[in-house]
Amino acid sequence: MELKEKLELLNEKSSVAEIQKYIDDMKRDRKFDGISIEREMMLFLEELGELAKAIRKSTKGRLDANKKYDTTVDEELADCFIYLLSIANMSNIDVFKAFKDKERRNCERIWR
Repeated sequence: MELKEKLELLNEKSSVAEIQKYIDDMKRDRKFDGISIEREMMLFLEELGELAKAIRKSTKGRLDANKKYDTTVDEELADCFIYLLSIANMSNIDVFKAFKDKERRNCERIWR
């Protein structure tokens, strides 16, 4: 099955595991699977910076008036999500399980 077909099978009811699997397939298909986790982390951090810039733009923060900023918050959030899941895959982490485990611990904390 082609990558585009796999993408179309995903929907709002898809599990995190299904999306992680798609990210794994996408990286292999696009020949990004040879990248080290250190490089992937740097790319993720770059995307976080682009997200910060898009948020600043969307909230009318001060930006260079001579420069064109054509990214949107939703695009940059999607990029960050892709890199986050990719890093999880590279670390053999089930993001849903990690989320549930962490939130269970957080529910036991006393927040003030």
